[in-house]
Amino acid sequence: MNTNLFSRSRITQKWIHRLLWLPLLALIGCQDLDFTDPNDPTLDNPPSAQKIVTGIEAGLRIDYAIYLRVVEILGRQVYYLEPADPRYTGELLRGPIDAGGFLLTRSWGSRYRVVKNCTQLLALPAERNVSEPGKRGFANTITAYQLLLNLNMTHDNGVKIVFSDDVNTPFVTRDQSFAEIVRLLDAANADLATAATQGDNFGFALSSGFAGFDKPSTFARFNRALRARVAVYQQDWNTALTALNNSFLNVAAPLRLGVYHVYSTGANDQTNETWESPTAASVKLVAHPSFQRDAAPGDTRFSTKTFVRPDTILFDNLSSNLAVNILTSSTDPLPIIRNEELILLRAEANIGLGVLGAAQDDINIVRQAAGLGPVTLTAANALNQLLYEKRYSLFMEGHRWIDMRRYDRLNVLPLDRGGDIVVRSMPRPESEVTGG
Repeated sequence: MNTNLFSRSRITQKWIHRLLWLPLLALIGCQDLDFTDPNDPTLDNPPSAQKIVTGIEAGLRIDYAIYLRVVEILGRQVYYLEPADPRYTGELLRGPIDAGGFLLTRSWGSRYRVVKNCTQLLALPAERNVSEPGKRGFANTITAYQLLLNLNMTHDNGVKIVFSDDVNTPFVTRDQSFAEIVRLLDAANADLATAATQGDNFGFALSSGFAGFDKPSTFARFNRALRARVAVYQQDWNTALTALNNSFLNVAAPLRLGVYHVYSTGANDQTNETWESPTAASVKLVAHPSFQRDAAPGDTRFSTKTFVRPDTILFDNLSSNLAVNILTSSTDPLPIIRNEELILLRAEANIGLGVLGAAQDDINIVRQAAGLGPVTLTAANALNQLLYEKRYSLFMEGHRWIDMRRYDRLNVLPLDRGGDIVVRSMPRPESEVTGG
């Protein structure tokens, strides 16, 4: 992968590598960390596994806010009404997507830098007290997650599954991309199982975002949760159910149970760039007006995730009075995957298999938590009902565009201006294509 996406100059590349590690993730207790650059490609004086793992977690969050904005705008869940950069309301809603523009390249490059750091973790010499199969299980799970996020964007155009700084490294097809993601997740799961029998300790600490999932046996449940998401994307329903049975899905647990990106105002850490005060004089991130129009009366997922402002935000012939209200501060976490999604993934898999009774039970658990009454699923309404529940339960978690695309329903997403379209896939970044 060509990870030098912001500039072709060697000076800029040098500073990118330096700046990447500034927002290091505070570990449990939020202690400061001071260490040499773990991006040293020679590994003559290799950093510890702990330092690279900390950097990997930090890297997971870099440009994640841009990723969420892009996929949620494409799915007509939100607008980002930013007068200083009309690409959010022009390019994303009307096309074509600029293959060299930041809306694609920022998130794409950040994901592959995490992949690079995972390969570096795997290349480290063995360390005392660090579980080698645990290290592999962690690195390959994270790599699969990062590839999946990039595939979510480029979709029909595939991704690069062999990490390399050589621009000539080929893209593979969507199906081949999924196959590699599956291979990584399954290999990681096997390694995590081995590590669990050898002391069940990684030998390095994870942040509070992985609380409850910070040793091989419990991290494996996170791995299986991601595996279930991928299986549902592939309509591999039975594999999805098997993975969910081995994940952390629990109908008796809080719906927010899961794995998160965490933020803080600590030195060298990062705050949550998605945060805006919904009552500020002006906001940029607003829910699409249809999010209110289509909400069932009394659905608390609408009333708690948006704030109805007394004024209307206007820009580029678009408008909304619905401020996004999923966070209470700039240090609130953002989910990677959580229990509510898993329950709905199980409902989706059972709908795919025609097992409507089980799917109905799961959907009604989620609906009850949202203040709604139960529904009865039929062959005619099941998929529509599922997509409604996912739309409102997983608002601003990056799923609507992907779900509607998977079911060939992009054509039903609202178009608010003449000339607007719904983009199906982002292009391959021009810096990743020979001659680009």
